[in-house]
Formats: sequence, structure tokens, C-alpha cells
Amino acid sequence: MATPKELTELIRTGNIHELEQHLHYNPSLAQQKTEQGISLLQFAVYCRNKNAIDLIRPLCDINLFEAASLGELITVQKEIGDNPGALNGFAADGFTALGLACFFDQYAVADFLLGKGANPNIASNNSFNVAPIHSACAISGEALIKLLLRHGANVNAKQVNDITPLHETAHNGRAALTKLLLDHGAAVNAKTANGQTPLAMALEKGFTETAELIKKYGGTSPLVGE
Repeated sequence: MATPKELTELIRTGNIHELEQHLHYNPSLAQQKTEQGISLLQFAVYCRNKNAIDLIRPLCDINLFEAASLGELITVQKEIGDNPGALNGFAADGFTALGLACFFDQYAVADFLLGKGANPNIASNNSFNVAPIHSACAISGEALIKLLLRHGANVNAKQVNDITPLHETAHNGRAALTKLLLDHGAAVNAKTANGQTPLAMALEKGFTETAELIKKYGGTSPLVGE
């Protein structure tokens, strides 16, 4: 029988044919957990491997966190209805349902969870310390960022290495999102643990438009002499 490590490697590398063979002869393999304690289905979602998701999903029941990641709103609604205390709870790998919904761009799920009272400022309880707004900025999810801000998300929340949402958008060269954050009070000269400001990140990546915008809001970059 294939081990979880072997199965995750098949998912990671996109070896769908061999994965399908294993699951065909032993469907119960879909219920195994990875070394990180998450399901094979959640691992496939993290890998953004749609073919693997389509193979595994019919073979297993899913929990709140998997449903949030996949955008299965009806399941999310049922899970919260049955267990309201899970609203701000953590998955096996430390992320909230809201955080996962934001990372995988599941707007309807995020909107529902926030409407039910999910706290937008609860960061993951793992080494990343990622808040939902960091996840939304990482995928450049403008609608999600606006939704989170409307529900009181901290625009200056710090994740690991003191990275703020503004650092994320500057690093990705997203001028419109950078302006959105700045207009909502983002600290223009916030520094990461190694001293980088958002302007430094934008300049380092060659995002001129974003850099010029940050300068207009008073951004400086001592690391590059700006």
C-alpha cells in the first residue's frame, strides 16, 4: 500500500496516472493524512492540482477547512451551523477557515464567515503568523482585501519577519492594491525584520509605477538611498 509520503509526491509532481491507479485499487488511501497532519485533499489544494483534487474529492468527506479552501459554501455553512465554535478555530496546519478562504480566493466563503462573526485579525497559529489580509494580498485579491477592510482587518498586521500587507503588494508590483492599503492607513515606511520598506521592495523588483506611488505617500527607502 502506498504511503502518505509517496502519495503526496505523486500529487506534488502531477503524476495523476499513478495516483489514479492507487486510488482505484484502494480508495481508502484518500483518507490518509500527510506528515503535516492535513488530508491528501488539502495537500492537493495547496499544490493547486485540480486533477488530483477531482480524483480525491469524491472519495472522502471533508471538514470545514477543506470546504473553505475549495469554496464549498454549503458545506461551510453546515459545519458552522453544527459547530459555531469552529468559526475562529484552526486547521491541523494552523490556519483559520477565513485565512484559507482568502488564500484560495474563495470570496463567497470569506463573506459568509465574516458575516457570521469570524475575526479577520486572527493570524495562523504556526510559524508564519499569517493573517487573512496577508493571504488576500499574497494572491492580489482586491475584492477580498476590500471585504476584509470593511470588517475591520488590521491594515498594518505583521506576519513572520514583520512583513505587512503593504510589503506584499509592493513586492508584487500591485499599484492599485498598494494605493488601496495606503488610503486605509497602511504605514508607508513600515520595515521588515531586515529593514526593508515597501518602497525598497518595489524598487528592488523594478516596479516603477508602484514605487512612484509609494513615494507620493511619503515612502522612503534607506536601503537603496532613496
